Amino acid sequence: MRLIICSNSAPRWQDGVGLLPRSPGGLVPLLVTLLGEHGGDWICTAPAGGPPAVPGRPPSAGGESVEVTTLPDGVTLHQVRQSKAVLEQHYTEIGIRLMLWLFHYLFDTAREPLFDRRFAEAWTGYETVNRAYADRLAKLMTNAPDELVLINDYHLFLVPEMVGRGAGRLAFFHGLPWCEPDYFGLLPAHIRDRILTSLLHCDIVGFHSTRWAQAFLACCARFLPGCVVEDGGVVFEGHATRIAVAPFPLDVDTVERMRGESDTALWREHLHGLGEGRQMIARADRIDLWKNLPRGFAAYESVLERKPGLADEWWFCAVATPPSRTTERSRDLQRKCEKMVSRINERFGLPNRPAVSLVYPDLVTTRNCVVAALSSADLTLVNPTLDGMNLVAKEALYLGERAPLLLSVNAGAYEQLAGHVTPVEPFDVESTALTMLDAMNGGGVSASQAAGRELLSGQTAAGWLKKLTTS
Repeated sequence: MRLIICSNSAPRWQDGVGLLPRSPGGLVPLLVTLLGEHGGDWICTAPAGGPPAVPGRPPSAGGESVEVTTLPDGVTLHQVRQSKAVLEQHYTEIGIRLMLWLFHYLFDTAREPLFDRRFAEAWTGYETVNRAYADRLAKLMTNAPDELVLINDYHLFLVPEMVGRGAGRLAFFHGLPWCEPDYFGLLPAHIRDRILTSLLHCDIVGFHSTRWAQAFLACCARFLPGCVVEDGGVVFEGHATRIAVAPFPLDVDTVERMRGESDTALWREHLHGLGEGRQMIARADRIDLWKNLPRGFAAYESVLERKPGLADEWWFCAVATPPSRTTERSRDLQRKCEKMVSRINERFGLPNRPAVSLVYPDLVTTRNCVVAALSSADLTLVNPTLDGMNLVAKEALYLGERAPLLLSVNAGAYEQLAGHVTPVEPFDVESTALTMLDAMNGGGVSASQAAGRELLSGQTAAGWLKKLTTS
């Protein structure tokens, strides 16, 4: 199979190592693995003014706005370059302030979204980036029987439309939740229908969870007259699109390698010192609005209000990393979390012995810190309000050999892991508190968690691609 990959996110290259990052999972590591196995082309966005993805290897001329670098093992990177202003419109204004907030139900609809002139200008920037991808893709596609074009995520919704039907085998994978029709209908009709119609140019549209796939099908049925929604697919304007459910795998080999690294051992020792021998409740999240850190802290505060003495026996360790690009809302969220942690520690902690700690790892060893926390935990909380999948849930289940996993029913991973975890209703703080308290008193993991680890051990990038393309 020859792959052509399109993603806003870019890999890196290191001589002697190859494509990076090689972390336990997520979009770019998965694509790195697939391209390493199959070879092919990767079209990605080059950050304005950022370092090159391939240090020491000057790109060849690939067109006015695309830099092309040929790498070993039959891999070619195509970095799409745009002005800083266009990238800001594409990534921040449309990608974050519209798409991320829409699909995670984050709008205060009494005030937002606001589709005004500024939005219209930003949408033009979004179209510009999508057009650059489509133009590059058109030059690479051969329409060979074994060629697969894999387009990823909300940054590139318009690429299938711009490439056109019949231009080869197109697959689109949406890594976020998909919202129900009433919420998706917040979009202006011409944008709403254009997104749906563009995706239905594809032969395959994939999601992490059946729930998100069904929401997409419901939007097609609601908003596209003449659309025929069938079991597992859509027929629109004479073209059939198959809907696939293929959650990303956990790379257990990478997890095991990181578990044994010296940086992980250093973090494990550091966290052990902070905990001072107490049992650990762990969580590990980006400081994203939908990760739901405040309600997790509020639930633990409620636990301590019931049984203050538990702060002498348990320590809540929250590993937190910044989002890839912050906004005023994410900065406000971080300040709120820090205030909550300070209040809980003032109420239930002791000097130099906090009840709750926000741990901010350095960028180089972030994943080592996460692995150290999850593998040292006695209880793990993953409670997003809504999440496309949530890789941390899989890491926690695999690494937490003595730690029950409390998992939000709104995480995409819940569908796959439901028989091996304890469900949490993420908006219900008191219910979460009682579930935490039961787990803290429960004394260990169940046999089903061992079965869950075995399930995760059998997943691979190749298996994911097969499920996406043939299920």
